[in-house]
Amino acid sequence: MKNKNLNTINWSIFILVVLTAVITAIITLYDLYNTPAFGEDAQSRAGFRWGTLHIIISITILSISVFLAVGWKSFFPFNVPIAIILVGSCYLLFFLTFTIGWVGVQGMLGFIIAFLIGMILIISYSISFLIQRRKAINKS
Repeated sequence: MKNKNLNTINWSIFILVVLTAVITAIITLYDLYNTPAFGEDAQSRAGFRWGTLHIIISITILSISVFLAVGWKSFFPFNVPIAIILVGSCYLLFFLTFTIGWVGVQGMLGFIIAFLIGMILIISYSISFLIQRRKAINKS
């Protein structure tokens, strides 16, 4: 694949993932704030909490972000799939920090989906590069 095609694919998927994350987070928080909950429905609610898990996730996100920022161009085309996984991590951290109860599972599900999308892109780019390398070796 050419660099322009890879760049277009990367950024299109990244924008879709970010927009989906923002829209689902807004809708979820809107529902949590505007739906009166009684009994078992009150298990999921908006609220702030911060603990050791949040610190670990934050440090992980920060360290991977710094690593990615330093080598952004040298990681091409794997830079944006790694950024997609980071978006999923931020989505998870957001739900773990600002919600209480079962609604936090939405953050975990979002992270899993972003992780799978990133890994599928990384694996498909790796396979594509291996095929191109084999074709180049077989020509010579």
